[in-house]
Amino acid sequence: MASGFSGEEQRKHRGKCIDCGMTLELYMLDLKKNKRILQCRRCGLFHSYSKDLLGKWKLAKAAKVLDL
Repeated sequence: MASGFSGEEQRKHRGKCIDCGMTLELYMLDLKKNKRILQCRRCGLFHSYSKDLLGKWKLAKAAKVLDL
């Protein structure tokens, strides 16, 4: 059964880039390490988020090169 959505529409978009303001696309999610990495659709900047003590996602760092 086809859902009617293309692969591009199914990707998660959350937040905005701190550099250019474009939407972010989910690049990697690691629930064991409580870490997620989003990439800007326009400039390619990687945004690394981690969970704080209250369980909310906080920006840890943003960089052009993916450095895990």
